[in-house]
Amino acid sequence: MKRLTLPLLLLLLGLPLWAQEEKKKSSVDLDKEFFHLPDSVTNEYLDNADLTKRARINDYWIVGVHGGVSVQHGFFNPPREMNFYFNKPVYGFSVTHYETMMNMFPNLGLEVGFQHNYEGYNFKETETNGIKYRQHVDGAYEAYMEVPEVFLLTHGHVDAGNHFKLLGKVGLYGGYRMNITRIGYAVQEDIVYAFKETDNRWTYGVQGGLGMGLMFDPFEFHLGVQVKWGWSSFYQPDVASPYYYRYAYPLDGAITFGVYYQLTPRRGHTRAGLRKLARKVVAEEMQQNQ
Repeated sequence: MKRLTLPLLLLLLGLPLWAQEEKKKSSVDLDKEFFHLPDSVTNEYLDNADLTKRARINDYWIVGVHGGVSVQHGFFNPPREMNFYFNKPVYGFSVTHYETMMNMFPNLGLEVGFQHNYEGYNFKETETNGIKYRQHVDGAYEAYMEVPEVFLLTHGHVDAGNHFKLLGKVGLYGGYRMNITRIGYAVQEDIVYAFKETDNRWTYGVQGGLGMGLMFDPFEFHLGVQVKWGWSSFYQPDVASPYYYRYAYPLDGAITFGVYYQLTPRRGHTRAGLRKLARKVVAEEMQQNQ
């Protein structure tokens, strides 16, 4: 599964960069950028003129902060019954650059950022022959860790009108498990707040999410749900026995709300862009007059 997933993610992450190169090869079409009257304006032309507004979406930048709560789960071998449980706060920031694919579809972007998050596990209470019991790892049936992360995501969006859009993201993340808290019946005192030598501190994997956004230029408000599938087990697979592969991979989610600011206009032109277009108009006029 990982062999198929990683090349696909690399391909998705490369699409915005490829789109940028395609865009550089294309020139500005002044007929699409500005409205031109014909040499002779007649009543028939005015009656049939299409005056529908066609403002194109720019390749623009946004920067913002987000916050919310996370929910922890996981995959264990041998299998264990898990509870979903919440941790907070989740917070972070990101920078996104939207791109136009093939100079036609302004629906992709590249997002890079930082996030304070959590990982961990919580085993369900089971009952056997009237005796209630919770499975454990090193005497702990619950553990959670603070994890600062960085992420790189391909960011897709579909706009519906001027003020609403749907969001989709997928990419990679990496982080470091900073500290741990273990809760259980028989946790050794020296590891309640400490990692063991057989614990893995680095974490990484695939991250994706869906959401929606409200846009009131130059501000945007995003509400999203993200899911992370970790590829770094909480502990080394042969920690219990060299003959059995025992793993514990995190599977986490988060609900976040973010506020973002458009560094460049989403629609229309900046002053620098208008100057560039003006210079192009003058240059074309001079060539035609030669």
